[in-house]
Amino acid sequence: MSGIALTNFVKRFGALTVIDKVNLTVGEGEFVVFVGPSGCGKSTLLRMIAGLEEISDGELSIGGARMNETPPARRGIAMVFQSYALYPHMNVERNLGFALETARLAAGEIKERVAKVARFLKIEHLLERRPAQLSGGQQQRVAIGRALVRSQKLFLFDEPLSNLDADLRMEMRVEIARIHRELKATTVYVTHDQLEAMTLADRIVVLKDGHISQVGTPMELYERPANKFVAGFIGAPRMNFLPGALIGEAAASRLDILGVSHRPGHFDYEGEVSVGIRPEDLMLGGGDVQLPATVQLVEPLGGEALVHARLSNGQSLVLKVQGKPDLTPNAEITVGWLTSKAHIFGADDKALSVKGA
Repeated sequence: MSGIALTNFVKRFGALTVIDKVNLTVGEGEFVVFVGPSGCGKSTLLRMIAGLEEISDGELSIGGARMNETPPARRGIAMVFQSYALYPHMNVERNLGFALETARLAAGEIKERVAKVARFLKIEHLLERRPAQLSGGQQQRVAIGRALVRSQKLFLFDEPLSNLDADLRMEMRVEIARIHRELKATTVYVTHDQLEAMTLADRIVVLKDGHISQVGTPMELYERPANKFVAGFIGAPRMNFLPGALIGEAAASRLDILGVSHRPGHFDYEGEVSVGIRPEDLMLGGGDVQLPATVQLVEPLGGEALVHARLSNGQSLVLKVQGKPDLTPNAEITVGWLTSKAHIFGADDKALSVKGA
Protein backbone atom coordinates (compact mmCIF):
# COMPACT_ATOMS: atom_id res chain seq x y z
CA MET A 1 0.00 0.00 0.00
CA SER A 2 1.27 3.48 -0.87
CA GLY A 3 -1.53 5.92 -0.09
CA ILE A 4 -0.66 9.05 1.88
CA ALA A 5 -2.61 10.82 4.63
CA LEU A 6 -1.66 14.20 6.10
CA THR A 7 -3.54 15.05 9.30
CA ASN A 8 -3.34 18.59 10.76
CA PHE A 9 0.09 18.97 9.18
CA VAL A 10 2.11 21.90 10.57
CA LYS A 11 5.59 23.21 9.81
CA ARG A 12 7.19 26.02 11.81
CA PHE A 13 10.53 27.73 11.41
CA GLY A 14 10.89 29.42 14.78
CA ALA A 15 7.88 31.71 15.23
CA LEU A 16 7.00 31.50 11.51
CA THR A 17 4.33 28.97 10.49
CA VAL A 18 4.75 28.03 6.81
CA ILE A 19 2.37 25.03 6.72
CA ASP A 20 -0.74 25.45 8.85
CA LYS A 21 -3.01 22.48 9.66
CA VAL A 22 -3.08 20.90 6.22
CA ASN A 23 -5.32 17.84 5.83
CA LEU A 24 -5.02 15.77 2.66
CA THR A 25 -5.39 12.18 1.48
CA VAL A 26 -3.63 10.86 -1.64
CA GLY A 27 -5.09 7.59 -2.88
CA GLU A 28 -2.97 4.62 -3.89
CA GLY A 29 -1.90 4.99 -7.52
CA GLU A 30 -3.12 8.60 -7.68
CA PHE A 31 -1.16 11.44 -9.35
CA VAL A 32 -1.54 14.56 -7.20
CA VAL A 33 0.08 17.89 -8.05
CA PHE A 34 0.87 20.65 -5.54
CA VAL A 35 0.72 24.01 -7.25
CA GLY A 36 0.82 27.61 -6.13
CA PRO A 37 2.94 30.78 -6.21
CA SER A 38 6.48 30.97 -4.86
CA GLY A 39 6.55 30.79 -1.07
CA CYS A 40 3.17 29.06 -0.73
CA GLY A 41 4.71 26.00 0.99
CA LYS A 42 4.39 23.37 -1.75
CA SER A 43 8.05 22.23 -1.72
CA THR A 44 8.17 22.32 2.08
CA LEU A 45 5.09 20.09 2.19
CA LEU A 46 6.73 17.62 -0.21
CA ARG A 47 9.96 17.59 1.83
CA MET A 48 7.96 16.85 4.99
CA ILE A 49 6.43 13.81 3.27
CA ALA A 50 9.92 12.72 2.16
CA GLY A 51 11.37 13.16 5.67
CA LEU A 52 13.77 15.92 4.59
CA GLU A 53 11.94 18.45 6.80
CA GLU A 54 10.82 17.72 10.35
CA ILE A 55 7.06 17.70 11.00
CA SER A 56 6.32 20.34 13.66
CA ASP A 57 2.84 19.01 14.42
CA GLY A 58 0.26 16.62 12.99
CA GLU A 59 0.67 13.14 11.54
CA LEU A 60 2.00 11.61 8.33
CA SER A 61 0.73 8.18 7.31
CA ILE A 62 2.05 6.18 4.34
CA GLY A 63 0.34 2.90 3.53
CA GLY A 64 -1.57 3.16 6.79
CA ALA A 65 1.58 3.37 8.97
CA ARG A 66 2.66 6.44 10.94
CA MET A 67 5.87 7.86 9.47
CA ASN A 68 6.63 10.98 11.52
CA GLU A 69 9.80 9.59 13.07
CA THR A 70 10.73 7.16 10.27
CA PRO A 71 14.02 8.04 8.51
CA PRO A 72 13.69 9.05 4.81
CA ALA A 73 15.44 5.88 3.59
CA ARG A 74 12.81 3.70 5.27
CA ARG A 75 9.69 5.48 4.00
CA GLY A 76 9.55 3.57 0.71
CA ILE A 77 9.91 6.78 -1.32
CA ALA A 78 11.81 7.61 -4.51
CA MET A 79 12.38 11.34 -5.10
CA VAL A 80 13.32 13.38 -8.17
CA PHE A 81 14.64 16.89 -7.54
CA GLN A 82 14.78 20.08 -9.57
CA SER A 83 18.56 19.62 -9.75
CA TYR A 84 19.50 16.42 -11.57
CA ALA A 85 22.30 15.85 -9.01
CA LEU A 86 24.02 13.21 -11.17
CA TYR A 87 27.49 12.04 -10.22
CA PRO A 88 29.70 13.70 -12.87
CA HIS A 89 32.51 11.10 -12.67
CA MET A 90 30.16 8.14 -13.23
CA ASN A 91 28.61 7.06 -16.50
CA VAL A 92 24.83 6.70 -16.86
CA GLU A 93 24.90 3.00 -15.97
CA ARG A 94 26.73 3.66 -12.68
CA ASN A 95 24.49 6.65 -11.88
CA LEU A 96 21.41 4.47 -12.32
CA GLY A 97 22.75 1.61 -10.24
CA PHE A 98 24.67 3.43 -7.51
CA ALA A 99 21.83 3.38 -4.94
CA LEU A 100 21.53 -0.36 -5.49
CA GLU A 101 25.27 -0.76 -4.99
CA THR A 102 25.10 1.03 -1.65
CA ALA A 103 22.17 -1.23 -0.71
CA ARG A 104 24.55 -4.18 -1.46
CA LEU A 105 22.40 -5.88 -4.06
CA ALA A 106 24.06 -8.55 -6.16
CA ALA A 107 25.86 -7.29 -9.26
CA GLY A 108 23.66 -9.40 -11.54
CA GLU A 109 20.44 -7.98 -10.10
CA ILE A 110 21.77 -4.43 -10.37
CA LYS A 111 22.66 -4.94 -14.03
CA GLU A 112 19.24 -6.44 -14.74
CA ARG A 113 17.35 -3.60 -13.01
CA VAL A 114 19.43 -0.90 -14.71
CA ALA A 115 18.93 -2.48 -18.14
CA LYS A 116 15.17 -2.74 -17.58
CA VAL A 117 14.84 0.93 -16.54
CA ALA A 118 17.08 2.08 -19.37
CA ARG A 119 14.85 0.29 -21.90
CA PHE A 120 11.73 1.71 -20.26
CA LEU A 121 13.09 5.28 -20.52
CA LYS A 122 14.66 4.69 -23.95
CA ILE A 123 18.16 5.63 -22.74
CA GLU A 124 19.91 2.28 -23.21
CA HIS A 125 22.14 3.86 -25.89
CA LEU A 126 23.41 6.40 -23.31
CA LEU A 127 24.64 3.98 -20.64
CA GLU A 128 28.35 4.59 -21.32
CA ARG A 129 28.08 8.40 -21.42
CA ARG A 130 28.80 10.74 -18.54
CA PRO A 131 26.36 13.51 -17.47
CA ALA A 132 28.38 16.24 -19.21
CA GLN A 133 27.77 14.45 -22.52
CA LEU A 134 23.98 14.48 -22.11
CA SER A 135 21.33 17.06 -22.99
CA GLY A 136 19.08 18.48 -20.28
CA GLY A 137 16.25 16.15 -21.24
CA GLN A 138 18.56 13.13 -21.19
CA GLN A 139 19.93 14.09 -17.77
CA GLN A 140 16.39 14.39 -16.43
CA ARG A 141 15.55 10.92 -17.78
CA VAL A 142 18.58 9.55 -15.94
CA ALA A 143 17.47 11.31 -12.74
CA ILE A 144 14.00 9.76 -13.10
CA GLY A 145 15.60 6.39 -13.89
CA ARG A 146 17.64 6.57 -10.70
CA ALA A 147 14.33 6.81 -8.81
CA LEU A 148 12.62 4.07 -10.86
CA VAL A 149 15.41 1.55 -10.43
CA ARG A 150 14.71 1.36 -6.69
CA SER A 151 11.25 -0.14 -7.46
CA GLN A 152 9.38 2.01 -4.93
CA LYS A 153 5.61 2.50 -4.95
CA LEU A 154 5.65 6.18 -4.00
CA PHE A 155 7.31 8.87 -6.15
CA LEU A 156 7.89 12.50 -5.20
CA PHE A 157 8.83 15.08 -7.87
CA ASP A 158 10.05 18.54 -6.82
CA GLU A 159 9.77 20.86 -9.86
CA PRO A 160 11.68 18.38 -12.05
CA LEU A 161 11.19 20.26 -15.34
CA SER A 162 11.97 23.83 -14.32
CA ASN A 163 15.50 23.72 -15.79
CA LEU A 164 14.33 22.62 -19.24
CA ASP A 165 13.32 24.75 -22.22
CA ALA A 166 9.70 24.83 -23.44
CA ASP A 167 10.00 22.01 -26.00
CA LEU A 168 11.78 19.68 -23.58
CA ARG A 169 9.26 20.46 -20.84
CA MET A 170 6.45 19.34 -23.15
CA GLU A 171 8.37 16.19 -24.11
CA MET A 172 9.10 15.32 -20.49
CA ARG A 173 5.48 15.96 -19.41
CA VAL A 174 4.42 13.32 -21.90
CA GLU A 175 7.14 10.99 -20.61
CA ILE A 176 6.18 11.43 -16.95
CA ALA A 177 2.50 10.85 -17.80
CA ARG A 178 3.49 7.63 -19.62
CA ILE A 179 5.60 6.46 -16.68
CA HIS A 180 2.75 6.99 -14.26
CA ARG A 181 0.21 5.33 -16.55
CA GLU A 182 2.36 2.23 -16.93
CA LEU A 183 3.69 1.92 -13.37
CA LYS A 184 0.50 3.08 -11.58
CA ALA A 185 2.67 4.33 -8.70
CA THR A 186 1.37 6.90 -6.21
CA THR A 187 2.89 10.21 -7.27
CA VAL A 188 3.08 13.64 -5.66
CA TYR A 189 4.44 16.33 -7.95
CA VAL A 190 5.33 19.94 -7.14
CA THR A 191 5.31 22.69 -9.77
CA HIS A 192 4.72 26.42 -10.09
CA ASP A 193 3.50 25.84 -13.66
CA GLN A 194 -0.29 25.46 -13.72
CA LEU A 195 -0.09 24.03 -17.28
CA GLU A 196 1.95 21.10 -15.94
CA ALA A 197 -0.60 20.67 -13.17
CA MET A 198 -3.55 20.68 -15.60
CA THR A 199 -1.99 18.17 -17.99
CA LEU A 200 -0.53 15.69 -15.48
CA ALA A 201 -2.75 15.57 -12.40
CA ASP A 202 -5.59 13.32 -11.36
CA ARG A 203 -6.16 15.96 -8.68
CA ILE A 204 -4.59 19.36 -8.07
CA VAL A 205 -3.91 20.85 -4.64
CA VAL A 206 -3.78 24.66 -4.89
CA LEU A 207 -1.77 26.15 -2.02
CA LYS A 208 -1.59 29.73 -0.77
CA ASP A 209 0.30 30.97 2.30
CA GLY A 210 0.63 27.47 3.75
CA HIS A 211 -3.07 26.64 3.42
CA ILE A 212 -5.00 24.59 0.86
CA SER A 213 -7.22 26.90 -1.22
CA GLN A 214 -8.91 24.09 -3.14
CA VAL A 215 -8.46 20.44 -4.07
CA GLY A 216 -10.06 18.93 -7.17
CA THR A 217 -9.63 17.53 -10.64
CA PRO A 218 -8.16 19.91 -13.23
CA MET A 219 -11.56 20.54 -14.79
CA GLU A 220 -13.25 21.05 -11.40
CA LEU A 221 -10.76 23.80 -10.59
CA TYR A 222 -11.08 25.31 -14.06
CA GLU A 223 -14.87 25.25 -14.25
CA ARG A 224 -15.79 25.70 -10.57
CA PRO A 225 -13.06 27.59 -8.72
CA ALA A 226 -13.93 27.94 -5.04
CA ASN A 227 -12.45 31.41 -4.72
CA LYS A 228 -10.95 34.28 -6.66
CA PHE A 229 -7.37 33.16 -6.02
CA VAL A 230 -7.90 29.74 -7.58
CA ALA A 231 -9.86 31.29 -10.46
CA GLY A 232 -6.98 33.62 -11.26
CA PHE A 233 -4.26 31.02 -10.81
CA ILE A 234 -5.72 28.22 -12.93
CA GLY A 235 -5.95 29.00 -16.64
CA ALA A 236 -3.69 30.80 -19.11
CA PRO A 237 -4.02 33.62 -19.87
CA ARG A 238 -5.42 34.31 -16.41
CA MET A 239 -9.09 35.08 -15.81
CA ASN A 240 -10.32 38.66 -16.32
CA PHE A 241 -12.00 40.28 -13.29
CA LEU A 242 -14.51 43.12 -13.52
CA PRO A 243 -16.08 45.10 -10.66
CA GLY A 244 -19.83 44.71 -10.25
CA ALA A 245 -22.70 44.86 -7.79
CA LEU A 246 -25.47 42.37 -7.03
CA ILE A 247 -28.84 43.85 -6.14
CA GLY A 248 -31.51 41.56 -4.74
CA GLU A 249 -34.94 41.77 -6.42
CA ALA A 250 -38.06 39.61 -6.22
CA ALA A 251 -37.71 37.79 -9.55
CA ALA A 252 -33.93 37.47 -9.72
CA SER A 253 -30.83 39.30 -8.60
CA ARG A 254 -29.65 42.14 -10.81
CA LEU A 255 -25.96 42.34 -11.63
CA ASP A 256 -24.59 45.75 -12.62
CA ILE A 257 -21.24 45.89 -14.43
CA LEU A 258 -19.97 49.30 -15.59
CA GLY A 259 -23.49 50.61 -16.17
CA VAL A 260 -24.78 47.46 -17.90
CA SER A 261 -27.37 45.38 -16.04
CA HIS A 262 -28.54 41.80 -16.47
CA ARG A 263 -30.11 39.04 -14.37
CA PRO A 264 -27.83 36.00 -13.97
CA GLY A 265 -30.20 34.30 -11.48
CA HIS A 266 -31.13 34.59 -7.82
CA PHE A 267 -28.29 34.92 -5.30
CA ASP A 268 -28.44 35.00 -1.49
CA TYR A 269 -26.04 37.93 -1.59
CA GLU A 270 -26.16 41.69 -2.10
CA GLY A 271 -23.28 44.10 -2.51
CA GLU A 272 -20.04 44.53 -4.40
CA VAL A 273 -18.70 41.54 -6.34
CA SER A 274 -15.93 40.60 -8.74
CA VAL A 275 -17.08 39.07 -12.01
CA GLY A 276 -14.57 36.70 -13.61
CA ILE A 277 -14.59 35.75 -17.30
CA ARG A 278 -11.92 33.61 -18.89
CA PRO A 279 -10.28 35.03 -22.04
CA GLU A 280 -11.58 32.10 -24.11
CA ASP A 281 -15.16 32.85 -22.97
CA LEU A 282 -15.10 36.47 -24.17
CA MET A 283 -16.45 37.26 -27.64
CA LEU A 284 -16.07 40.02 -30.18
CA GLY A 285 -19.74 41.05 -30.20
CA GLY A 286 -22.61 38.78 -29.19
CA GLY A 287 -23.34 37.33 -25.76
CA ASP A 288 -25.81 38.12 -23.00
CA VAL A 289 -23.67 40.98 -21.70
CA GLN A 290 -21.86 43.46 -23.94
CA LEU A 291 -19.45 46.29 -23.15
CA PRO A 292 -17.72 48.80 -25.47
CA ALA A 293 -13.92 48.56 -25.54
CA THR A 294 -10.88 49.81 -27.44
CA VAL A 295 -8.22 47.49 -28.89
CA GLN A 296 -4.75 48.00 -27.41
CA LEU A 297 -2.81 45.12 -28.98
CA VAL A 298 -3.38 41.95 -31.00
CA GLU A 299 -1.03 39.00 -30.45
CA PRO A 300 -1.36 36.49 -33.32
CA LEU A 301 -0.58 32.94 -32.16
CA GLY A 302 -1.25 31.07 -35.40
CA GLY A 303 -4.71 29.50 -35.23
CA GLU A 304 -5.81 31.92 -32.52
CA ALA A 305 -5.00 35.37 -31.21
CA LEU A 306 -4.95 37.27 -27.94
CA VAL A 307 -6.74 40.61 -28.15
CA HIS A 308 -5.83 43.12 -25.44
CA ALA A 309 -8.60 45.68 -25.00
CA ARG A 310 -9.46 48.52 -22.63
CA LEU A 311 -12.90 49.27 -21.22
CA SER A 312 -14.41 52.70 -20.62
CA ASN A 313 -13.23 52.71 -16.98
CA GLY A 314 -9.63 52.12 -18.11
CA GLN A 315 -9.57 48.47 -17.11
CA SER A 316 -7.77 46.01 -19.39
CA LEU A 317 -9.21 42.75 -20.71
CA VAL A 318 -7.68 39.88 -22.65
CA LEU A 319 -9.75 37.91 -25.18
CA LYS A 320 -8.63 34.65 -26.77
CA VAL A 321 -10.25 34.42 -30.22
CA GLN A 322 -9.97 31.86 -32.99
CA GLY A 323 -8.40 32.71 -36.34
CA LYS A 324 -6.81 36.01 -37.29
CA PRO A 325 -9.06 38.93 -36.31
CA ASP A 326 -8.80 41.96 -38.58
CA LEU A 327 -8.20 44.43 -35.76
CA THR A 328 -5.74 47.27 -35.27
CA PRO A 329 -4.82 49.30 -32.18
CA ASN A 330 -7.43 51.93 -31.22
CA ALA A 331 -10.21 50.08 -33.07
CA GLU A 332 -13.57 50.28 -31.29
CA ILE A 333 -15.08 46.87 -30.51
CA THR A 334 -17.83 45.29 -28.43
CA VAL A 335 -16.77 42.67 -25.90
CA GLY A 336 -19.42 40.17 -24.83
CA TRP A 337 -19.95 36.95 -22.91
CA LEU A 338 -22.64 34.49 -21.95
CA THR A 339 -24.03 34.83 -18.45
CA SER A 340 -23.47 31.12 -17.87
CA LYS A 341 -19.71 31.56 -18.40
CA ALA A 342 -19.24 34.21 -15.71
CA HIS A 343 -17.87 33.46 -12.23
CA ILE A 344 -19.06 35.74 -9.44
CA PHE A 345 -17.09 36.27 -6.22
CA GLY A 346 -18.29 38.05 -3.09
CA ALA A 347 -16.42 40.56 -0.94
CA ASP A 348 -14.64 37.67 0.85
CA ASP A 349 -13.44 36.38 -2.58
CA LYS A 350 -15.45 33.16 -2.25
CA ALA A 351 -17.41 31.95 -5.27
CA LEU A 352 -21.14 32.69 -5.26
CA SER A 353 -23.66 30.32 -6.82
CA VAL A 354 -27.21 30.74 -8.03
CA LYS A 355 -29.71 29.79 -5.34
CA GLY A 356 -30.88 26.20 -5.84
CA ALA A 357 -28.09 25.39 -8.33
